[in-house]
Amino acid sequence: MKLRFVCSIAFLLFVSMLFAGADPFTTKIGNSKHEIVDSLLAVDELSGSIYYQQNYLTVDANWQEVDSVIGDIYNWAWMVHFASLGYLSFQVPIIPNGYKLQSATLWIFCYGMLGNNALGDYPIFNYGNTSVFPEGVLEHIDYGDTFNSIDVIPSSIYGTYTILNHETLISPGWVSYDVTDCMLMDIAESRSLTQYRIYLDGFSDWDNWDDYISIASGSSPMSCVAPKIKFTLIDGTSNNDPSILQHQMAISCYPNPFSDKSTISVKASEPGIHGLNIYNIKGQLIRSYGNSSKSSGDHTFQWDGRDNSGNQVSGGIYFIKVQSGQRTASSKILYMR
Repeated sequence: MKLRFVCSIAFLLFVSMLFAGADPFTTKIGNSKHEIVDSLLAVDELSGSIYYQQNYLTVDANWQEVDSVIGDIYNWAWMVHFASLGYLSFQVPIIPNGYKLQSATLWIFCYGMLGNNALGDYPIFNYGNTSVFPEGVLEHIDYGDTFNSIDVIPSSIYGTYTILNHETLISPGWVSYDVTDCMLMDIAESRSLTQYRIYLDGFSDWDNWDDYISIASGSSPMSCVAPKIKFTLIDGTSNNDPSILQHQMAISCYPNPFSDKSTISVKASEPGIHGLNIYNIKGQLIRSYGNSSKSSGDHTFQWDGRDNSGNQVSGGIYFIKVQSGQRTASSKILYMR
């Protein structure tokens, strides 16, 4: 899909090169022989963006563009609304014998942003009489060794995090987030890839205004703005050895979107689920489920689109939050009434 401000992207690329002078990356350095510092580059054809319509019937997957957009798109030629989500995939590093992962940080370069057709303004989502600045959301997911339109709804979401907002984002410039726990989980599960989805909270407001952020997604080793994960390995042994499965949770919903009932499955490595709550986009509690005292493993809940009083809720996006021990996880579900 062509961006409407293609004439401006050349300028953004030029400015990004200036900012890239402060490139935060180095190759294979360390304070001593006891430390290894290196960077992972995004994987070609496994990183890019997906555009989809509100009804999920039309989806377009774009592999490894030079840049991707996340947010709300309106195509005037087709007269169609789209939501755009970014996907990033990296190879999990091979850990040498005697070493363990100490830290890992994801770095994404932001070229620019568009808010209600004003270049340089942070995106604004309009919900009726309410206008909000959507937060940038990072999800740790698994979409395997292929990338296509079915990945618009991940089968499992391991963790959900806020990576940027209108107060912190400065473009052009880098955005970073600590993904150490995510990579420890991937290492413990012997995954070859560590994969992520990034989008604006709410995905889209489905209006006629463009509200999005343009990010780098290319994987060329010659690019100084390609997405990277900078990681540090240290030697020695610890109780936090990544070969030991860390406490994690994953939430999946099927079907999603749904119009009748959806089964919410929570996979937890700790015993017991201490409540599952469903909220609307305003943060209001809609439905609560009691504790599940099962041992570690799968916990299932069914939601029929009703609130705690038995009233049918309106169609839209809802947020699921669950707690197990000291861990919390969240996911989204779309109710189509």
